[in-house]
Amino acid sequence: MSFYNTLKTDINTILKKDILKKLSDDKHYYGDFGKKYLSASDVGVLLNNPLALKQEQKKTAAFLVGGYFHTTILEPDKLKKYKVIPSTTRNTKLYKEMSDGELCLLQHEVDKIELMSEKMLSNDICKGLIQGDWVEYEKPMVTKIGKYMWKGKCDVLSHGDKLVIDLKTTADINKFRQSAF
Repeated sequence: MSFYNTLKTDINTILKKDILKKLSDDKHYYGDFGKKYLSASDVGVLLNNPLALKQEQKKTAAFLVGGYFHTTILEPDKLKKYKVIPSTTRNTKLYKEMSDGELCLLQHEVDKIELMSEKMLSNDICKGLIQGDWVEYEKPMVTKIGKYMWKGKCDVLSHGDKLVIDLKTTADINKFRQSAF
């Protein structure tokens, strides 16, 4: 290998490490810096509505619930970023006053998620895979496919079991298999 190729490889390795370090921060991963890269979400947009590519996606209650579950299992120290309102629905006066127009979790949703989290982590196999030895959480990666740069983030990278674990939730168990596929 020539000096130039070695230098180019070393520079690319350093740059990739810097990029991955920056993408480890959610602010950058989901912010302007991360938007430079395509992601699995973009594949869905391209398949279903290509004109919406790179447009801000509307947040949904299901997405918020899934995010809270994910955070409860993997990053419980970040739960304070969620606003929880003690209301039965998002149509009540209390919810509208407390939410300030922001999509927020309802207390009964949080209670259900916490029960789901406890149930999952009370299973020795699940707990061992997720909280076992030699695991990393929220591990980003970038790669070039064709002429485009892509990013991804695995929920749990288990070095000991040689597994990538992706936590998923669903509002309809009958549609989950197709959605996961």
